[in-house]
Amino acid sequence: MAQARRRGTYIYFNFTDVAVFGAVVKNGTIKRRAVASLPAGTLQGGWLQPEASLDLIFDSLLTKLKVPRGSQAVLALDGSLVLARKLEIPESVETNQIRGYLFMELGHSIVLPFEEPYFDYTLLEEDGKREIMLYAAPNEAIKQYMQLFKQKHLRLVAAEPQPLATFFGIESLYEIEDSSSLLIWNVNATNHQLIIIEDKIPRLIRSVDTFSSNAWEVDVIDDRLHYRYRLDDTQVEMTLDEMLLEFSRVLDFYRFSLARDQREISRVILAGDFPFQEALVTRFEANFDLRLEQLPEQVEVASQAIPRPYLPLIGLAIPRKDRINLLPENDVMPKFPLVASLVLLLFGGLIGGYLFWQTDQFADRIETANNQIQIVRTLQAESAQSTKQEVAQLKQTVDGLEETPRPAVPTLERITRYLPERGYLLQFAYGADHLVTMNAQFETLEELNGFYRQLLTDDVFTGVSLTSITTKTMNEKTDVVTSTTIDPATGQEVPTTTITPATDEQSEEPRYIGQFTLSVLPAEVVKGETNEANPDVPKEENGETTDGETVSPEEQAGEIISTEIEEVEDN
Repeated sequence: MAQARRRGTYIYFNFTDVAVFGAVVKNGTIKRRAVASLPAGTLQGGWLQPEASLDLIFDSLLTKLKVPRGSQAVLALDGSLVLARKLEIPESVETNQIRGYLFMELGHSIVLPFEEPYFDYTLLEEDGKREIMLYAAPNEAIKQYMQLFKQKHLRLVAAEPQPLATFFGIESLYEIEDSSSLLIWNVNATNHQLIIIEDKIPRLIRSVDTFSSNAWEVDVIDDRLHYRYRLDDTQVEMTLDEMLLEFSRVLDFYRFSLARDQREISRVILAGDFPFQEALVTRFEANFDLRLEQLPEQVEVASQAIPRPYLPLIGLAIPRKDRINLLPENDVMPKFPLVASLVLLLFGGLIGGYLFWQTDQFADRIETANNQIQIVRTLQAESAQSTKQEVAQLKQTVDGLEETPRPAVPTLERITRYLPERGYLLQFAYGADHLVTMNAQFETLEELNGFYRQLLTDDVFTGVSLTSITTKTMNEKTDVVTSTTIDPATGQEVPTTTITPATDEQSEEPRYIGQFTLSVLPAEVVKGETNEANPDVPKEENGETTDGETVSPEEQAGEIISTEIEEVEDN
């Protein structure tokens, strides 16, 4: 049996099929409380479903409660998980040997519906018999909660049946006579428990499922649950009848098989947050003569108004010596005198605590290292995938450039052949889709029109368009300076011509600047280098064209020349 608790700060949790309730209690005072609703199917009869995850929902609840890491937690187990049974213990079994006796007999003379249970008991001394109330739960279900709390870095120190916590909460709020027979009817959205208390000792706990969690749509408003029923109303009528029938069966079982001295149930207290509670009360009063007391919506606890659904958490926080703890533990069988046993227990506790702390720290370090390794592997995989994508994109770009050459220099040479003696290209751009845009300067409109006609008649160019013409006034006397710069991309020398006015006087001679766009046929440009595309294009011989123009040595050698000519500023 667990000892009285709880001094200090504890976090109390109550898991149901539709929600998780939590409260932070310090020295018997509730400091904070909160509830988080669960999606349908997350819990069924207290079992955490394998495909469901409580991580995000439980994290949000811990955030609302402001729970620090390493806090001590106490859990109320769903009544559907816990089996309660009264057993008689042989006289030969000493009190301190009861747990060992139960270990030996569970599964043999004591048959339970599940194997290797976690259990605890309460000793009953009555009528000269040595009896106990045995409480047991499947170890797989409790291990689910232990793993969940361990992942959240909470120390789960106790797990108690939720029906018992409800009884302890009611006992703290109402005066219960020592020799009375009380029936607590705890009705929730998905199940109801019938708890018979005789002489302030639990004698019978019966938990029965009612509605499935899929039948409810649950919202949380101001730390309270609000239900909306989804299914057919006829199902409600059937379920209410079944609940009353089960109540009658438990009442008859107690009257004819369990009650001592032909006792009768003298008091019934209705608890829980059942959405159809008023309809249930109406049917109960029409079928039974028993007095039914309903808990109010708000209960007073230490001058605090607490909503009724938090009653099990109130019961968990009540200090008692007869508490039940279904977490696994090892009984220490005293074989030495009391003083020696206490010394051994003290040293054993210190050593065990130190080893537990070291083990927990080591487990945390291993978990952290594994997480870091996983992150590094993920980053390496992403980096390798990114590198492969970049290489593939670069190869695609190179292949595209090789398959589709852009003869910018031959195109520029071909265009400049059509320029008049004093015509200049001011700007020239060769696009990726073989689209050329350029600005050219002419002294007269006749020269501009002639240049435009030459481009239109050349088979190498398509879509030739004169988009705009602008006029500028130029100074007649100018100084021409030619300089050489280094292209940072190719490392080649690029000649640059700068034209500056010689005087401040401005003439009336205008200059015409035309803006042209055209598309280039790359294959025709290559053929045009050998003058096969258009026989009328002037040919080049020994650095001179047939019309007498001189070709620079850089152009003969195929060097890249600058396509950017500085625009003459207006005076």
